[in-house]
This record gives sequence, structure tokens and C-alpha cells, in this order.
Amino acid sequence: MGDATSNSAGRARRALIAASLGSFVEGYDLALYGFFAVILSKQFFPPGDPTAALLATFAIFALGFAARPLGGLVFGHAGDRVGRRSALAASILLATVGTLAISILPTYARAGVWASALLLVCRIMQGLSTGGEVAGGNVFVLEHAQAGRPGRFVSANLAGNSLGFAAAAGASLVLAAVLDAPQLASWGWRIPFAVAAPLGLIGVYLRIKVADTPHFQVTAVQLQRFPLLHAVRTATRELLLFAGFAASALLGGYLLIGFLPSYLTRVAGLSTGETFAATLSTVVILAGSLVLGGVLVDRFPPRVVAMATALAMAVTAIPGLLIARQGTLATAILGAALWAVVLGVANTVGASLSLMLFPTPIRFTATALALNVTAALFGGTGPYVSTWLVDSTGNPIAPAVYLTVVALASLAVATALPRTDRGLSEAPAALSLRGL
Repeated sequence: MGDATSNSAGRARRALIAASLGSFVEGYDLALYGFFAVILSKQFFPPGDPTAALLATFAIFALGFAARPLGGLVFGHAGDRVGRRSALAASILLATVGTLAISILPTYARAGVWASALLLVCRIMQGLSTGGEVAGGNVFVLEHAQAGRPGRFVSANLAGNSLGFAAAAGASLVLAAVLDAPQLASWGWRIPFAVAAPLGLIGVYLRIKVADTPHFQVTAVQLQRFPLLHAVRTATRELLLFAGFAASALLGGYLLIGFLPSYLTRVAGLSTGETFAATLSTVVILAGSLVLGGVLVDRFPPRVVAMATALAMAVTAIPGLLIARQGTLATAILGAALWAVVLGVANTVGASLSLMLFPTPIRFTATALALNVTAALFGGTGPYVSTWLVDSTGNPIAPAVYLTVVALASLAVATALPRTDRGLSEAPAALSLRGL
């Protein structure tokens, strides 16, 4: 009995390492684009109108997110039909190719509009990959988790994503410190994108070596031929609940990582180095908050935790941005940290909901569908819409007002989540095998 328990715990830990490394790479890839958005806008778009170029850069960022639903459906179908492990190995490989390609792209000065088009192709590759990676990684970890610890396991996977953000911020900070502005703008920005290649290949190797989830193996005889159709037909309400709560967490997360760095530079007046330092500090705080969220959903009813975090997000959105825009490194860190603490818990709660809401045979597909459609509508468009709101209204706090409205909508959705008297850890088997 002891050996069996030890072996099970070992498999769970290996699965967590394999999944979290992929999450690390995905977070690293995505954050680099946000951190270098100002530089990319000058490298891949016509000079003369910095705001228009930055908007175009964020538009490509958003179009990458528009590819996420398609990627989610492709990798979700593979994950529910062939296995979680194979789908996740393919997704991280695609992300690695897309990010490495960005590091060698020609600039607008050399290739004209083709440079912009190739950047879009790379972002679409990243978006397709992310569509399977984010949802699939969380499902993989939840289904492998040790009894009593699903929330903490998925929070560790999410923290891997945040540590990828931190690594991107750290690499950006180092480059900003050792290179002068012309060097960073002309060739230095390519270095961190190239680093993604070896990390991604290690992730592919680890995923191939780990076993598929016990829940997928148990339900192999009950696989759905078309899991997407089955999910839409039998879990419509659950899909809407998952998406409705995820909207504010995704919007807030991508404002924090994809929009705030350029906001601190353009509106708050921070230097490039100060912006990277503030972002690095914020992401470390976010990682800790994700782990806190895992403890909370294991111990308390997820519905209650979801309601509390949605309300906290609505309350802190505007004060956080007001503090961050004061123009010093300390206020930037303080304001962003106010967002990060709430968003970390919210994202862990949102990821955990797939275990509550969807049965195993359609879990990957249903989670990917709900998560990626929401990410395309709110997450990927967040930096673009926020930049446009500031530019068109002249109100530097407009992005926080936008986040407040969406958080209030998520609060309303959270009240309709399933009622339980205990935390997620109290009945993981019943939840994960629901509907079989």
C-alpha cells in the first residue's frame, strides 16, 4: 500500500514538472511580446506615428489570441481522443517554433510590410499553441493531482506560467542594463526570443516521458467521438459559467502583463529598466498569490472564494492603477501588486472550476473552448482596447474602469456556481469522475 501511494505521488510530481515547464515556456513567450511591445512596434511597422505603431503591435497580439479558440479545439479534441500527454507535447513544440522564428524575423526597414505579416504568422502559431497549452496543462495537473491537493497542484502549474513571466522580465531587465537603447532596439531584443528554443525542447522531452492521466486511462472506453459536440450539447450552462468567471481574471491578467509595461513607460514616465523591474516584482507577487489561491480552493467552497475574488477585483482595479501611474518605481510596484494579489487567487479559482464543471471525457475540450473564446474576447484584446481607451478618451484610468465593469459581471456569474460546503480537496474523485 505504501509503495503504491509513493509511486502515485511520484507520478503526480513528474506530471506537475512536465506541465509546469510548458506553462513556464508559454508564459515566457507571451510576456516577451508585451515587454518588448514598444520596441517591436518600431521594428515591424512604419515610422512616424508611435501610437499607431503600438496599436498595430497590440492588434497582432490580439490576433494571436483570436487563434486560441481554434488551437483549443484542435488540441482539445486530441487531448480527449488520443490523450492529454500527446496533445501537450505537440502544443509546446509549436510554441517553441513560433517564438524562435520571431528572433530571426527581418524588420520593416528590410522587408517592409512582409515583416509585419511574418510577425503575425508567428503570433498565430503561438496563439494556436496557447489554445491547447493553458487549458490542457491545467487539466493534466488536476487529473494527476494527489488526493486532497488539486487546488495546490493546479496553482503550482499556474505559478510556472508566472515564473515564465518573471524570467522574461528578468531577461529584459538584464538586457536593458547591459545594452544601451540603440543596441537593445536594433538586435538585443532578439536574444530572449531565441532562448525559448532549448527550454521548449526540454519540455517536449519531459512530456513524452510522463504517463497520461489516470482519469483519461480509466475513461478510455467511454471516449466521445466528437467531444466538442458533446460538450456543447450537454454542458452549455457549465461552459457559460466557466467563461463568465474567467473573463475578469483573463482581462486583468493580460492587462497586468501585456498592457501595464507599456503604460508605465508611456503614461507614468518610467524608464525601460524601471518598467522591467516593476514587472518582475509584480510577477513574483502574482506567483505567490496563485499558490495562495490553491490553498483557498482546497479548504473553502470554490463558489465562495470565486465571489470574494471577483468582488476584490472590482474594488481594487481603479485604486491599483491610480497608485501605479504616480511615476516612481515604488508606486508602480505597489499599484501593480494590488492587482497581482487578487488576480493570482482569481486565476487559480478559475482553473480549478474545470474539475467541478466538466466530466472527464470532455474536460480538455470543454475547458479549452470556454477558456480560449473568453481569452480571445477579453484577454487578447485587453491591451489594444485599453491603449485605445486611454488615447481616445484622454482618461488614463479608463482601463481600470473597464476591468471593474467586467469584474462585476464575473461576480454575478460566481453566484451561480455549484454550491458546496467544503473545499475542492474534499471530494476530488467524485468531481473528476462526474458524468461517467
